[in-house]
Amino acid sequence: MPYVIAVIILLVGIIAFLGYQLYVRNIQYTYKADKMSDLEHSYENKIQNLENTISSLNKTAYTHTVTKIGNIDYFISRCTSLFEHYPDAVFTMIGFSISNLGKINQFFGPSEGDKVMVYTADILKDSVKGNAAYAHVNSNLFGILLRDSGESEIMEIIDSITAKLKNCSSTFTIMPIFGIYYVDRSHAHDSMMDIMNYTLLAQKAVTDPEKENYAYFTEELSRTYNENKKMSAEMEEALDKHKFIVYLQPMVDLHSYQIVSAEALVRWDYPGKGILSPYAFLPLFENTSLIQKLDYYMWEECCKVIRRWIDNKITPMPIAMNISPIHLTSTAFIDKLEQLMHSYLISKNLLILELPERGVANATKEVTEIIMKLHEKKFSLCIDNFGSIHSPLNLLKDYPIERIKLDRSFLNRNSSSKEGLTILRYLIAMAKELNLTVITEGVESMQQANSLSDIGCDIAQGYFFAKPLDVRHFDQLNKSMLRNLYRPSEYYPTFEDFEKDVDILTQMMQRVG
Repeated sequence: MPYVIAVIILLVGIIAFLGYQLYVRNIQYTYKADKMSDLEHSYENKIQNLENTISSLNKTAYTHTVTKIGNIDYFISRCTSLFEHYPDAVFTMIGFSISNLGKINQFFGPSEGDKVMVYTADILKDSVKGNAAYAHVNSNLFGILLRDSGESEIMEIIDSITAKLKNCSSTFTIMPIFGIYYVDRSHAHDSMMDIMNYTLLAQKAVTDPEKENYAYFTEELSRTYNENKKMSAEMEEALDKHKFIVYLQPMVDLHSYQIVSAEALVRWDYPGKGILSPYAFLPLFENTSLIQKLDYYMWEECCKVIRRWIDNKITPMPIAMNISPIHLTSTAFIDKLEQLMHSYLISKNLLILELPERGVANATKEVTEIIMKLHEKKFSLCIDNFGSIHSPLNLLKDYPIERIKLDRSFLNRNSSSKEGLTILRYLIAMAKELNLTVITEGVESMQQANSLSDIGCDIAQGYFFAKPLDVRHFDQLNKSMLRNLYRPSEYYPTFEDFEKDVDILTQMMQRVG
């Protein structure tokens, strides 16, 4: 009997222990379940926040910061999607720009230019509907992709946008130009940027936007585009093989008629075409980063020329080098210039930096600071193409420049009339009062050279003196007596004149006697 009671007590104890264990585990499971629920809820909130953040980032990434419509990334994604969903459709790409945006920014300020962009974007929202796409592709290019649209619909959109833009401002007129390209789906290798470039090429075919502000992409334009692509692709190799050549055009002192400096100009020794003028390739390079590489190359070549002069006991003369506007967005090029001068042991008085007027007129604070830094670094500065646009005269007083170069168009407009020469004379006089050296380019006749000398111009450059020459021929010209080749209009007595004067004097003395 005691044994049975002990067994019963033992079983009760075991059951109680197991019950207690189940109770504890149940509490633990409940606690863990609550924790899991809390974690699950927390993760759901985090996932939702992350999705919202990603959505917000995507919206930002696909939206133009100024106009708040789709940007280039959005446009590529949207157009690609339309191409995939409608493989049999006929698509038309329209690219358009505000042709006079640069002048609007110059005369009324960048903020006014931004307002024009926003106004244009609002017009697009109302004008483009249905299975189409539109975007602000870059600073001055809008894109529209239309599906299965006939010519009448295309013209209707162009006319509508043009008419609405006329209402943007009572102060100035907005002039859009359109390029139209029927997308060739058989050209599978064409990227979206290729397609947009076709519309840009078509825009360049617009000659008089007031009469007709649109043009279609043609096969001839296609050949030009392919040649440009080929030329761009070959540039890197051409740089490595030194196919770009420095040509020097003399700058002549109008008082001594001697060469006092030279402007460095680029030529391309292009296989099969010979020596190409910069007009054949610079416009292409200026639209890409290639212009920076070309400038760096040219600067170094100029340093090599000066170094060779010094090493060969030839008195070196200053070389004026062009600084493309794209460099004025960063100070990196200043470091590059100083590095080159240090490497070739060139003093700064042997290099003149020609800053383009279009890059410094109405300059931003950043550009002004870069110009000031160049002055602090003791670089000699010249404003190039002065007068090519309506040059604000405050350029002459606001910037620490030493020279201005009057543009050839300014000379041509003002050298053939009395009034024009008066303008030139007063401009030169004002520059001289500010201790600026005045250079005039585009001098093509003795008459122009004499007129400039008479009104106080210091230095002239142009075909009258010499075309741009390779370095060897420039050196030969520099060695010659240039002042014997060109004579200013002053009267120089000859021996015959002296004899006549003696005869007259003798006759007068005889009469007196």
